[in-house]
Amino acid sequence: MTWKTIFNPFEKYDEKNLLITGILFFILNIFGCYYAGNVNDSIFHLSHLEENQTIWDVLKINTLSYILAIIVIFILAKFLNNRTRIIDIINTVLICTIPMILIMPISGMSFLKNATESITKSAGNPNQIETINLIVVTVFALATLPFMIYSFVLYYNGFKTATNIKKWQHIVLFAVVSLILTIFSQTIL
Repeated sequence: MTWKTIFNPFEKYDEKNLLITGILFFILNIFGCYYAGNVNDSIFHLSHLEENQTIWDVLKINTLSYILAIIVIFILAKFLNNRTRIIDIINTVLICTIPMILIMPISGMSFLKNATESITKSAGNPNQIETINLIVVTVFALATLPFMIYSFVLYYNGFKTATNIKKWQHIVLFAVVSLILTIFSQTIL
């Protein structure tokens, strides 16, 4: 396996294998979100579950955020290249979230949840933040950064492979639409 395969599996692997892998990780994501007390209100953002929400609520919100991303990105892809296939966009959305799914169990650990809640409660007064909680949250954030970057790389490479874009204007349009999609998805879900 080469670096190119790691950063752009869309060129190496068959779309059916990518789809099956993406669906399996999507299912794992549902259970991981429920365990961690989160939902994917956009493909790159987790928010906390509200009280009394069930696994069915996680399934609904996660599914809607993925479907919204697929629809918007597919419309953009068709605008940029009319020959873009829906399966390539579905695979892009499903595969790019795998790195974030892998770190989800850590975000559900009680010590991290407690540290985050403690910092949130003392947000009005920085003098009340306990140093150990700040260290725990900071270490977790720094540890997740490479996974987030890898997710963005997969997202971009999947879209680039699906649409065969080369112009910088198309890349900027893709970035802007993706940012708007993320904000919009978080707002409505």
